[in-house]
Amino acid sequence: MLLLTTWFGSFLLDEGKVVDQRLFPKDAHALADRLGLVEDWKVLPEERQLMSLAEEVFVVEARLERAGGNRTKERPPFLNPEDFGYGRDLLHGAMVELAKARIRKAIGPEDHLRQAVGALDEIQEQENALLERLREWYGLHFPELAPMVDVATYVELIAEHGRRDRMPVAAHESVGADIADREEEELKSFAGLAKLVVGQRKTLESYVQRSVRELVPNVAELTGPMIAARLVALAGSVNDLARAPAGTVQLLGAERALFRHLRTGSRPPKHGVIFQHPWVHRAPRWQRGAIARALAARITTAARADAYTKRHIAPELLKDLESTMEEIRRRKAEPPPRPRRREPENKRGRRKGTRH
Repeated sequence: MLLLTTWFGSFLLDEGKVVDQRLFPKDAHALADRLGLVEDWKVLPEERQLMSLAEEVFVVEARLERAGGNRTKERPPFLNPEDFGYGRDLLHGAMVELAKARIRKAIGPEDHLRQAVGALDEIQEQENALLERLREWYGLHFPELAPMVDVATYVELIAEHGRRDRMPVAAHESVGADIADREEEELKSFAGLAKLVVGQRKTLESYVQRSVRELVPNVAELTGPMIAARLVALAGSVNDLARAPAGTVQLLGAERALFRHLRTGSRPPKHGVIFQHPWVHRAPRWQRGAIARALAARITTAARADAYTKRHIAPELLKDLESTMEEIRRRKAEPPPRPRRREPENKRGRRKGTRH
């Protein structure tokens, strides 16, 4: 007996003739579900039913060997769907539904994280622009306020009190100009907008941190949640980050500098987004390359654990990285000597200042 599955049903054949059959429902969604299972190399219930009816069943798909079928190279006969009451329009509808399901399945948590990181960068730019404009505008009236308080308090005070004489700080010796009621209302409204943007940025940061700790807990613990989120976003997905070699992870975010080096021969970059890690950007210049390489190697190991084994290995990696950092600091305690600059030669090949 030969088991043959088409888009409209499964059939048991004997010498090219249909002995038994299990037709699929004439519904686009049901057909799409079965086609999706076949694409995922799953065995359909209809196929298992037919295989139980014969002692020996031959199959033409490697997918069905796992269910006990014997693989054969026999060419199966063509079964016309119209002979069984199925039209081409039904196949078209099923393929459309299958494509929709595949698209929905292809969108995962990494895609939402990547969009959130992009939104966070954009809202950070808007926040900086709003705060800078607010300082310049309100500085015309009370320039002494900005050095007195932090940014959040500065925005809060302007949005709540407006004029300097209503502030809970001394303003009687201010060199700023007076403002009318109309300007005061506009400044308070603008400060309220800046306050809203700051709050939205903090909310988005919290969302990114929660999401990345669920996706890559080891990488988040090793590098911090924001750097981990940017690494996943730049790599494309958790699996892409896990498959990337350490050298690629080290330069994620430095693509422009890398292409400039390849194009013009300029100095190659030593680090990308991992430069934001305090162990890298606080280190002396001559130690940063070695520290970035060590950190990238541990990030790769952590990402592979997050993607495949799900083991919590961040504490061991941090301990190993700390000992490596101590070795780098000891070995590169002093900056390397700069190469001696060659003296220019005159037209006869002699160095300037030498006599014979």
